Amino acid sequence: MPFARNAWYVAALPAEVTDKPLGRKLLGEPIVLYRTPEGTVAALLDLCPHRFAPLSMGMLVGGHLQCPYHGLEFDGAGRCTLNPHGNGARPASLNVRAFPTVERDDLVWIWMGEAADADPALIPDYSCRIAAGRRTIGGHMRVDCNYRLLVDNLMDLGHAQYVHRANAQSDAFDRVEREVVAEDRCIQNLMKLPGGSPTVFVSKFLDVGNQTVDLWNDIRWYPVSAMLNFIAFAISGTPKEESMNSMGTHIVTPETDESCHYFYGASRNFAIDDLRVDDDFRAWQRQALLIEDKPMVEAIEGLRAVIARHALKPAMLACDEAAVRVSRRIDAMERETA
Repeated sequence: MPFARNAWYVAALPAEVTDKPLGRKLLGEPIVLYRTPEGTVAALLDLCPHRFAPLSMGMLVGGHLQCPYHGLEFDGAGRCTLNPHGNGARPASLNVRAFPTVERDDLVWIWMGEAADADPALIPDYSCRIAAGRRTIGGHMRVDCNYRLLVDNLMDLGHAQYVHRANAQSDAFDRVEREVVAEDRCIQNLMKLPGGSPTVFVSKFLDVGNQTVDLWNDIRWYPVSAMLNFIAFAISGTPKEESMNSMGTHIVTPETDESCHYFYGASRNFAIDDLRVDDDFRAWQRQALLIEDKPMVEAIEGLRAVIARHALKPAMLACDEAAVRVSRRIDAMERETA
């Protein structure tokens, strides 16, 4: 599993990390996450160096993580702080690998590569999740597919007309305007659907009468698998900056070669105090992500052996440019790891 390790990934949502150890597999590695008495997030390899028991089965004792098997204790930096056996010696062999973490924008980020290279300045900006004037609804789920299938899905928003047709189909799709912008650490897929009727979802929030609407569906990628989706709508002719819009968190972290964690959210700039609109967004996320996208990418994952046996390569369509550019960037990052 040649994952790109010198990069920031999301390990958890802050509410998931408490004083009770959380075991989570990331990039094929067992990781235990917990909060220290100071409130910071610690991340250790989820293996006690004595008999390799999962530390996530243990508990916090005096702020230190206690192994459930023989009682060794470790601090947030992975140093053994207590050996209750024999003379209590604590050689370096009793230390556990610790991973750098940063809690930012209501996300817990982890660096799985060389700790000395962990630069917090490389973490993408998801401040929309906590910005004044926005309301964020989101969550986390596991998906049984290689993480790159989900990245492909998210970078190609043309699938919304078909996979999400019940809520997102627009009669302006045949007039779609596309632009792909590639920068050093960001690839953007910009899509505008001008002068169409509102989608079913848009109709819940915007009364257009006999007028048409302009729709925008932009997504930007940051290494390795963090995406930010801008979905906007307004009466035709309204500037994009004045639209009703939602900034979408779509961050995928590999679990194994055949599974991943999906951290998602929608940070809207309208009806921020309306609980009914919260419910509308939760229903949309459940429908689009859990009921529609998840089965699709999992079905493709299930055909991986057949695809390999026939040495098949995906055919390319006009809507694939951004996804292909992202795939090539990830290929290069994974080769660096290998």
